Amino acid sequence: MLRRRPRPDADAPVDVESARSCQARLAEALAVFGHEAGQYHVLGPDPWSVIWSADGTGFMAFLEERHCVFGWRSPVAPAGHELELMGALGRYARQRRKPLITVLVNDATCAAGVQIGMTPIWIGSETFHDLGSWTIRGGRREKLRLARNHARRLGYSWREAFPHASSQDRQQLDAVEAEWKAARRQRATDSFQRTSFAELSELRRYFVCEGPATPEGPGQMVAFMACTPVRADGWYLQDPVRSDAAPRGALEGCIVAALDGLRDDGYAFASNGPLPFWRPDGEPVDDHQLGPLGQRVVHFFDRQYRFRGISQFRTKLDPDRVIPLYVLMSRRVLTPAAARSVVRVLTKRLA
Repeated sequence: MLRRRPRPDADAPVDVESARSCQARLAEALAVFGHEAGQYHVLGPDPWSVIWSADGTGFMAFLEERHCVFGWRSPVAPAGHELELMGALGRYARQRRKPLITVLVNDATCAAGVQIGMTPIWIGSETFHDLGSWTIRGGRREKLRLARNHARRLGYSWREAFPHASSQDRQQLDAVEAEWKAARRQRATDSFQRTSFAELSELRRYFVCEGPATPEGPGQMVAFMACTPVRADGWYLQDPVRSDAAPRGALEGCIVAALDGLRDDGYAFASNGPLPFWRPDGEPVDDHQLGPLGQRVVHFFDRQYRFRGISQFRTKLDPDRVIPLYVLMSRRVLTPAAARSVVRVLTKRLA
């Protein structure tokens, strides 16, 4: 009986580094090679690990749970490094005797994953906006404009806030976020997907909506959009947050203020982030590839994050570019233990 010969590098050790020990290098790579929303999470406080490319120009970020290795987004690296970095991460997962699950990756990374034997599943889309041609005029963004104008007629206005320079801005951002989280228990997650305006605040920008001024002082903040870099010339519209007092159009106005401000400052593009299970053609989603357990996990996250509502709100911004996103799994079947690890890494709370 013939046996497959092992690849020469199958047992080669993989050099893994804690993200906390190489923050400056990560920031330099992100500024040049970042291309997807959420890749800056690696600079946050969570226990990220990274694998660097052989030439040191790029990396792949991941979290390790008890029953899986969880890769996040595509490699931050020059084009053509996907196979090298996915291969190294797959080898690390095999050496740890854990399945590898890589989430929200692009076409090139998906192709690299297939080449090393992983199973791809389409999971959604990421939409981008060309800031050079951004405008709210015309029919493309009529819904956005009408909603913003409704709040404007009620006396609401928008501006950029600076929590590091203004204690009042910081306090009001904190108050709006706290009220928003209190409205739904699921929003209090402490996973890396959490909403926290104070996290990476030295890198982020905040565009806020305020109510009409009163004799006692300026209007109260009722909504904000927190923006995080994608790379040196692009931004991610990451966290839309509103209080119960915010009228229709308050948050839409924050989006307009953010894109106007970023355009005027000379940036090239903005990402509207991943839209789970959304296609630009509106075709219904077929999730049978996930299997019964995988479908249960998807439905859990749909309840947790309200994917349909997120997509409905964010698609008011008619995109200029859309890319498909995939999940890659090193095993065809999602085991209960691996499913629990995925749920934990995306929803865990502080002990």
